[in-house]
Amino acid sequence: MLKWTFVFLCLFIFVGLVFAYPTPFLTDFDVKILLFFEDIRTPFLNQFFTIITALGSIKVLFPVCIGASIYLAFKKYYIEIGYLWVLFWSSRGLNFILKEWIKRDRPSLHPLIEIGEYSFPSGHSMNAIVVLGFLCYLLLTMLKINKTWRIIWFLVTGVTILLIVISRLYLGVHYPTDVLAGLAVGYLLLVSFLHFFTGMRKKG
Repeated sequence: MLKWTFVFLCLFIFVGLVFAYPTPFLTDFDVKILLFFEDIRTPFLNQFFTIITALGSIKVLFPVCIGASIYLAFKKYYIEIGYLWVLFWSSRGLNFILKEWIKRDRPSLHPLIEIGEYSFPSGHSMNAIVVLGFLCYLLLTMLKINKTWRIIWFLVTGVTILLIVISRLYLGVHYPTDVLAGLAVGYLLLVSFLHFFTGMRKKG
């Protein structure tokens, strides 16, 4: 019940942001948050978040998925490999379609790195919650680990996703509404795939 409550909440958030992000209230909110992160920038944080943001990029997630696939193949979890790659490319494809549909320009305040394409929703946020979320699910359901380690791995995954999201704001390449929308639609995609995935497992 709680899962589906989050599903409807995320759907409401995403659809709402699609139509409401240009409003003066949210525009002012977006700018204020980015200016806050600009004010706290330091050389150390600049380097730290530049490294962190790479964790949500295809340059890192693609090799991670390859490594996970090799491990899954060794364990003969072939269905899981298929779902992992379908989910990986679905996240990227859906993000591209949404960006081309909405066509929101990236922030032009003082970004620390230069990125092309459109801004809404955040691809890094989507990639992080979809891919890292699915890998976390596989780890928790495949490996026989105690409750303490399950909680630790869940928290590590959650903190990593959160840091990736914050990195996009800190670097000035996304508005807060971009990353919030990315998390919302990413969660919807992940839960949808997990619903079919668990159904396939039960049939198997």
